[in-house]
This record gives sequence, C-alpha cells and structure tokens, in this order.
Amino acid sequence: MEDREKESPPAEAVVEVSTGEDVDGGPASDGDALETVDAAKLKEQMAYLAAEFENFRKRAAREREAQAAFGNEQLLRAVLPFLDNLERAMGQTGASAEALLSGVRMTFDQFLSELRKFGLEQLPAQGGTFDPSLHEAIASVPTSGKPGGAILAEARKGYLLHGRLLRPAQVTVAAAPPEDGGGDAPAGSGE
Repeated sequence: MEDREKESPPAEAVVEVSTGEDVDGGPASDGDALETVDAAKLKEQMAYLAAEFENFRKRAAREREAQAAFGNEQLLRAVLPFLDNLERAMGQTGASAEALLSGVRMTFDQFLSELRKFGLEQLPAQGGTFDPSLHEAIASVPTSGKPGGAILAEARKGYLLHGRLLRPAQVTVAAAPPEDGGGDAPAGSGE
C-alpha cells in the first residue's frame, strides 16, 4: 500500500468534475463516471492523510513536552541515594570530624562513580599544561621552577560529558619570571 501512495496519481484522476454531458454535448460516457469516482477516492485519501499528519504532529509535540519534563528522571533517581547519605551525615551530631569527613568522602566517590555511568568525566588539570579549550586561567604566577603554561593549582574542577567539554577547569598557570633589566638601559642621545 505504501508503494501505491508514493506513485503519482493516474492521469484519469486529474479531471474536472463531470457535468453529465460529454464535451460535444452528448450524454457522459462511462469513462467520465470512472474519472469522477477516482477523483472522489483521491480526495478521501488526501483528507485521511491530512488527518493522520495532524495526529502525528500533535503526538510529536506531546512527546517533546514529556521529554522536557521527565528527560532527567533517570539521572535524578540515581542522585537520590546520595541526598539520603548526605542528609544522614548532617544528622550525625555526635560523630567525630574524621568519621564525618570519611563518610562524606565515601558519598562523593559513590556519587562520582554513578555520574560516570551517565558519561560524566572529571577533567584532569593539576600538573598538566594549560589548554585554553579545556581550562580557564584565573591567575598567572611568575615561577622560575616550572615552564610557562604549566598548571600550578586548580581552583575548580572541569568536567567532560561524553567527551565534550561541559565546564572548563579554573586554574592558576605558571608564567615566565620577569627578566631584570638592570640599570643599563640607554638614557637617550645627548648631543
């Protein structure tokens, strides 16, 4: 049936509505009646296809709205256990600072592990070389022990999502130390 819909309509279908008389004024022939039936059939098919297309358009709009509203449901379900763990940690008033810190570290590691399942990766920056497409330099420190462009410190971690930059790392970058010019600069010509 799809092949018939893709074909162009037969030549008989593209006609004017018959008045019941032939071109020469005589009674209409059987061919004219057939042309009228074919035209009515095509008109019915076109109305059906138009209704089908309108239904498809409405269904696609509803699906887009649902995707926007509930698209993050899987991710949020994965995050809920970590909120529970952090809430429990906040309720531990008698725990030592070391035990509390250990629990928060475990929760952080578990959280990061779960986010990796969704394609999130931490961007390694510390000890690397500055790359403006991955890092945002927030400070430049003259350093003689490191080459220019070396990353000295990381103020905020950067992240990739499925290999694409989600957020750049904010870093402090080593700069070449200023050269001492001394006092030997020419003072100008005094002729």
